[in-house]
Amino acid sequence: MDANTHDRHDEFLRLFSQHSRRVYEFIATLVICAADAEEVFQDTCVVLWKKFESYDPEGSFYAWACKVAYLEVLHLRRSRKRLQVMSDEVLTLLADELLSRSQEAGDRQRALEECLEKLQRSEHELVQQRYYLQRRPKEIAASQNASVHSVYRSLARLHGALRECVGRVMTREELS
Repeated sequence: MDANTHDRHDEFLRLFSQHSRRVYEFIATLVICAADAEEVFQDTCVVLWKKFESYDPEGSFYAWACKVAYLEVLHLRRSRKRLQVMSDEVLTLLADELLSRSQEAGDRQRALEECLEKLQRSEHELVQQRYYLQRRPKEIAASQNASVHSVYRSLARLHGALRECVGRVMTREELS
């Protein structure tokens, strides 16, 4: 395996591991039973690997993978016509809506990350302890020699500030 092939292999693995759960969820939304979702996911994985050379690194891997998955769902549906609960048109509309919502969620996540970077160090640590380390407010209060009430108050204030910041960032991005 030459260096370029090795780099592409590593890039595929990085992107696939980052998005595989969401791709599976996308598939599971479009098919009826878990066995079909698993089959389509496995087929999608193979196609993604085989066609990775056609992936444009400037684009969204998730969107590309979902398009491949959608085509695999259509392939499964055509091979099993007896189980078609919805028309291909409805399936297409559902897939488009899922991708649109996923893109919006990704934009919102990026906006939140930008807003988290703007927090003061103590505020950022509080968010880290509560949401990344999954510590209870009671534990946080004990570690900071503070009251549980003050931790809840701080978290509520941070929620409001982050919600407003995310709204401003999203509005700014819509206008640009």
